[in-house]
Amino acid sequence: MPALTAGSRHAELRRTSDGVILQLGLTDGAVYLERPVANLLTYSVGRPWQPNLIHPDGWWISRRPGEHRAGCRVGPVAVEMRLSFDDGDRLNLELRWRNTSQRRLADLAVGLLLDLGRVKDSQLTIPGLIYNDNPSSDPARAVPRVGPAPGGGFVAEEDRLPIPGMNLEWRTGRERRWLSLFSRPEPRRSGDGQVRYGSLGAIREDGPVLAALSGVLMFDGKPDVRYVSKAETEATDDGYLTLRPGEVHTQRLVLDWGRQELRGHAFRHLVRSARALFTERGAGGLTLDELVARKAVALDNRWYRSGTVAGYTKFSDVPGNGPRKARHFLYGWTGQALKLAWCDARLGFTAGDRGRIERARIDRCRAAVEFYLSGSPTPTPGLRHNAYQISTRRWTSFRSTISSRAYGETLTDLADIITLFHAHGESVPPAWLHALRESITFLRAAQMPDGTFPAGWRLDGTAAATTVSAAGIPCVLAAIKAAGVLDDPELLAEATIWLSRYHDQHARTFDRPFARSTLDAACEDKEAGMYYFMAAYELFRRTGDPLYAQWCEVAADWLLTWVYVWSPELDLDAPLRAAGFNAIGWPTVSVQNHHLDTFFPTFELLAFGLATHRPEYVAAARTTLHALTQGVAATPGDWNFPIRGEQGEAFFQTHWQRRGHANTWNPSWVIAVPLANALRIQDLQAHD
Repeated sequence: MPALTAGSRHAELRRTSDGVILQLGLTDGAVYLERPVANLLTYSVGRPWQPNLIHPDGWWISRRPGEHRAGCRVGPVAVEMRLSFDDGDRLNLELRWRNTSQRRLADLAVGLLLDLGRVKDSQLTIPGLIYNDNPSSDPARAVPRVGPAPGGGFVAEEDRLPIPGMNLEWRTGRERRWLSLFSRPEPRRSGDGQVRYGSLGAIREDGPVLAALSGVLMFDGKPDVRYVSKAETEATDDGYLTLRPGEVHTQRLVLDWGRQELRGHAFRHLVRSARALFTERGAGGLTLDELVARKAVALDNRWYRSGTVAGYTKFSDVPGNGPRKARHFLYGWTGQALKLAWCDARLGFTAGDRGRIERARIDRCRAAVEFYLSGSPTPTPGLRHNAYQISTRRWTSFRSTISSRAYGETLTDLADIITLFHAHGESVPPAWLHALRESITFLRAAQMPDGTFPAGWRLDGTAAATTVSAAGIPCVLAAIKAAGVLDDPELLAEATIWLSRYHDQHARTFDRPFARSTLDAACEDKEAGMYYFMAAYELFRRTGDPLYAQWCEVAADWLLTWVYVWSPELDLDAPLRAAGFNAIGWPTVSVQNHHLDTFFPTFELLAFGLATHRPEYVAAARTTLHALTQGVAATPGDWNFPIRGEQGEAFFQTHWQRRGHANTWNPSWVIAVPLANALRIQDLQAHD
């Protein structure tokens, strides 16, 4: 029988004098993989496990139309490989491991080690965990890495991956190629109610070896080590397989491969295939009106005023409503105080659409902006402090530096507030416009020699660090929005150049993926790419230039590598399981912080998808919109919050901190970001 073919791909299992060969390639003759099957399978007994190749005892092979099979014995275990193409021209690869003995086999580690050999100029993407081996991550911190030398490796539980798969891109001659490996996760339930999954990762040999295993783990090349919290690992005996006599362990894998035009962009194939492979619907969630109503209650709880001091506190002073922290306003990052002000005013104007403006909300926004602008200046014109401590009546900054990420977010919110006021005929004090101009003047002179912004500035306006990062992209977004507020085409042109520098630094090749935007994690993170996407979208919205639409598409797909396309089953006694929690549509945070949170550009992704007639982005945005309404307190006491509308910052879907739980750490950004997204989407739908 001939090789299996589908579209431009071919695959086959072929007998040779030495055993059975697996070949993958294209119908034009290009060969992507040709190796003995025995060199692609691992079987390890005992602890710690080792990525040992099998020593087969005899082979059999079957080549039928539409399916190839081959098998052998490995000690007391019979292993069988099955190949067939699906309707999307992707190759289903199924492995069956059967205990043929009359005794129980324990401490097993089995699976696929897909070794493509010494590939050149490669980039590996493991969603949420590995992005070109995380070149921007602090080398002094424990974070997932495969490493450059043989013996390195990282293997994680399948439930830690938003997309349970990985993509390898490499160069062969003058062409670039890619291959994606997916798992279709199957839960293994034990009698004590625990649920376990297989494991995915990569082990460094001559090149990166893609590993799809039965559940064993590896960190920094060391077996039986699990990544459990921020830069923390611990030894574990979890993940080993036990097979009773006659029992079969089945791995359902999918392979996808092809040629790649743009260097570093092959991860996009991972996202596209995931859309087709994982089609389960996410949570229904709250309606927009329900979400807005609940979050508005939480917003009201954060309002504080005493004389001229006015703003929104990062944490609540209601006992039991989150952590007990000294009350303070935090602008940007985990505070988002001016975004809350925008939300307050927007709610006030929305009430006007129903017949009566809520003047108190608009006045609260005005008071919060006035207090910020009057008290926050540093000795450097145009540079402002990030925080106000209520008890000491003192303006402060992060470790005596001004975060470019947080400052850019705050300036963006100021521009949005001015735009909102103008749209509703509300007067804008000249001092607000002056403050925005002054800040833009500072930004024009505050770049590093490469034309990007530092991660932060000292109070004298000098760069606090020169590390390459995406932290300053919110400053670009602020400049783009300020260009509209100030009617300054020259500023828009400058901001376009600024963003192009970040494009060249990160998105052109992804040799250095977006990183170091999250202030408590020096590594690759979702939020770094999020602000690039938002800035590119704003440029596209203002200019209609298809180049910026392309930038948006690439960034959107990179962001979607952080978003769950499946929902891992949790332990029987897990609170999230009891609550019916569904992870589909939830994004993770960074390669250091593996929990779920609500920080995502849901509005911009939806608006971009609608504007460009890209239904896949519209669907992704709506899935996330509904998903992120889970965990919002409906009544006092719900989700362990005494205030309606509160929501925890972190939900734990994997063995990072407390799997199956949500926390009650509720900084004000958890109100601001989802509420702002919901209000903007309401506007979008009203004008659709």
